[in-house]
Amino acid sequence: MKDLLEKLINIGLGVFALSKEKVEKIVNELAEKGEIGKNEIQEIIQKIMEKGEEQKKELNEYISKQVENILNKMNLATKSEILTEERIREIVREEISKSQGN
Repeated sequence: MKDLLEKLINIGLGVFALSKEKVEKIVNELAEKGEIGKNEIQEIIQKIMEKGEEQKKELNEYISKQVENILNKMNLATKSEILTEERIREIVREEISKSQGN
C-alpha cells in the first residue's frame, strides 16, 4: 500500500494538472481492484491533491525565477526605473522655470 501511495504521489509534475474528479476516479478504481482499502480512499485523494498543489507552487516559483533571470540578462529597465509622463512634465516645468528665472 505504501509503495502504491508513493507511486501515485510521485507521478510527477502532471499531478497538479489532474482534477480532483480524475484523482477520485483513479483512486476509486484502485479500491475496486483491491489495491487499496476503501477506508484509505479519502486520505490518498487528499495526499495526491496536496502533492499536486505543492508541485504547482514549486513550478510557479521556478518559472518566476527563470523569467526574472532572463529579464535581468536582457538588462531591461524596471517599472520603478522608468520615468512616467507626469514626472517628465514636472522636469520640463522645472527646467522652464529655471531658465525663466535666469
